[in-house]
Amino acid sequence: MGVLMGISWVWVTSIYHRLGDTLGRLHQWTEAERFHRAALEAQPDHVAAHLSYGTMLARNTSRASEAEQWFKRALKLAPTDSSVYHHYAEFLNAMSRHEEACEMRIRAAELSPNDYTLVVTAATALRLLDRKVEAEKWYRQ
Repeated sequence: MGVLMGISWVWVTSIYHRLGDTLGRLHQWTEAERFHRAALEAQPDHVAAHLSYGTMLARNTSRASEAEQWFKRALKLAPTDSSVYHHYAEFLNAMSRHEEACEMRIRAAELSPNDYTLVVTAATALRLLDRKVEAEKWYRQ
């Protein structure tokens, strides 16, 4: 990545990412977006920055399709990371796309079968979609 005044770009990305998250929590959306974009420019393959930026954009329903693209990019960067599927499922659920969200929750649980929260979340999503036989399998794990 390189070094800027003795500071690695990984650290710069992390600082930008955290500032974006913090400003988002303070509802300072314009500044939050600026720092999220800076993090992504500094390190385009930073998965957490993709997820945070997508989550922030999703708060504005008029930017939902843009938000979804960031989640999809994160999936391409980290196709075996259960947390990426979990965050994408949260987004899909918020958009009332429950079937798709359920599939993402199942994938997250498959990738991390020892993560109690992900397994129960997948089982609950299945149960809410009246897929009780599948839900029971996950609840029993």
